[in-house]
Amino acid sequence: MNRTCALTATLMFVATLALVFSTSAKPAPDRHPAYLHALGNLRHARAYLAHPDSGEMKDPERNAIAEIDEAIAEIRSAADDGKSLEDHPGLDSHLRWIGRLNKAAALLDKAHDDVAKEEDDASAQGLQARILGHIGKAHKHVEEAISLEQ
Repeated sequence: MNRTCALTATLMFVATLALVFSTSAKPAPDRHPAYLHALGNLRHARAYLAHPDSGEMKDPERNAIAEIDEAIAEIRSAADDGKSLEDHPGLDSHLRWIGRLNKAAALLDKAHDDVAKEEDDASAQGLQARILGHIGKAHKHVEEAISLEQ
């Protein structure tokens, strides 16, 4: 009987450790609903940048998309809605390129505001800083693209 109790206690201890390490390794998606909203805005901004009027994408747009992709990858490590990059609201097809760039910048601002909300989980603050860094760099590249169009 003593052996059975010891084995049961050991198994319960191992199961508890497994549960602790599996839940603390990655923040739960329901704890980051703003990240999911930011994910949608990032996909939408990316879509506006991915189809220039001229058909030729310039370095600022390519760099902005690369930073958006990095931000999306970081967010998905914390909260993933399982949607593809093409899952975004429709694009305003009447907008000229400068309008699309401005729309992308506004969507990046919204994504930034979503991610920048106060983070209670100290382990997620590094993640938050990385996401904000990528969004900030993407916004800078979009601003560069806007300045080239004016």
